Amino acid sequence: MADWIEDLFDELEKPEVTQRMRNYLLALMRKCRYEDNVASDFEVEILDSDISMTRFKELATTFEMNQLDVRYDYAPSQKELSRFIRKICDLE
Repeated sequence: MADWIEDLFDELEKPEVTQRMRNYLLALMRKCRYEDNVASDFEVEILDSDISMTRFKELATTFEMNQLDVRYDYAPSQKELSRFIRKICDLE
């Protein structure tokens, strides 16, 4: 397993939201399709220094549930494509 994943989970156990966790939320948010004003509101909230761990988890869950399907992504990665193919072929 990659070290960055272990580092991320170690940071999740801490009570404060780190810059790496904020970057993770921003990356997840970019995979969703929100209108400009909604996306900018989320971005302001993510970059706010007072964001709580509870709100971090809520936003992460929201963004994961609202991610665009690979079919609607302009340039999906090979990993996303293979995950999608396994999903539609019932190989998961």
